Amino acid sequence: MDPCARLADRSAGPSAGSGITTVKRLSFILASVLVALVTSTAIAGLLWWRGIVQLPFGPDHRELTMQLRDRGTVVVAGGVPFGLDRAGTRLVDYSTLPSLASALHGRDGATLVRAIRAARADGLLVRTDRALGPAGSLLRAMSEMRGVTDVVATFLSATAALYEIRERIRIEPDDGRRLIAVVRVILQGASPPADRLFPDAIRRPQPTEVAVIVRDGHEPVLWRAVRGGSISRALVDASYAVLDRWNTRQQQRYGPMREAIARLGVTLAVFHGRGTLASRTTEFLDRAVARNVFSIGYEQLGRWEYVLPPTPWAPIPRPATAIADLAREHDVPRPGYLRPELVLYRFRALQLIEREADGPVDVVDPG
Repeated sequence: MDPCARLADRSAGPSAGSGITTVKRLSFILASVLVALVTSTAIAGLLWWRGIVQLPFGPDHRELTMQLRDRGTVVVAGGVPFGLDRAGTRLVDYSTLPSLASALHGRDGATLVRAIRAARADGLLVRTDRALGPAGSLLRAMSEMRGVTDVVATFLSATAALYEIRERIRIEPDDGRRLIAVVRVILQGASPPADRLFPDAIRRPQPTEVAVIVRDGHEPVLWRAVRGGSISRALVDASYAVLDRWNTRQQQRYGPMREAIARLGVTLAVFHGRGTLASRTTEFLDRAVARNVFSIGYEQLGRWEYVLPPTPWAPIPRPATAIADLAREHDVPRPGYLRPELVLYRFRALQLIEREADGPVDVVDPG
């Protein structure tokens, strides 16, 4: 064979084989990169879903994470929000607890309380970005952030609400009449009765906020709220706060308090069920603060201000309007209630309402 032909033959063979090998290597490298990318994406997604890592543009559940911290087991309805840092809390789907699931799908608050205690749960985390449970059920009401009798929402956001068992405040009508009488004698200048003379449920140690409201018919004339270690203690302190705030303008219209109170009605409101509102949009506040059940207030650097709770004859104003007016009334600089140092709350109130001055008393606890 011609030496040139042999040389050409040799040079052609390796060149073709080398091309095939290069293609195979590129394909392997691309496949490896694709596998690595898919795997890393899946791992990152899992870590984000579990809340172990936070994406820069992902949902921020910081406040909810703080609410979960130091809890044992929290039962979840509607699924864990994506990207939620569980803060060491054990989250259990309610569908794995038949008794609790049955109670949530029912309508009896006492049954739900027993099921929560039997499950040894430190709370219920309920999604609020969609309706859950059968119509009319406790779960449906909780997912819609409506009032539920035996549990209270301690935290509410557009994604989820955290509920806890609450001990119901019970005041019998006869006791209600006696408590209003105590307020009246203080406003007339007399000393309050000894604490031991109050009913057990009223003097039992329980941090409580009580408001005393003096009304001219339905119109509130003057009101003050005080936090105390018991209902009886807060009631007495709030009565003295009203007495101290009766000023010249009110005296010009109604006369001295000791005389005016004979013509004015008294309302006693025991605040309860306070929950932090994580969002401040008008739409969220409309959903979270039912105007005939809840009221709204804010805390700023330890100072607590509130809108008077709804009455049987009038709901509160639209929540965003009410809290904006409240912030303006107390000279909160712009942008008012949107300032980050303000913490917004919704709350309920059990109210003892005189129908008329020194008349029958109604016990009212909406929701």
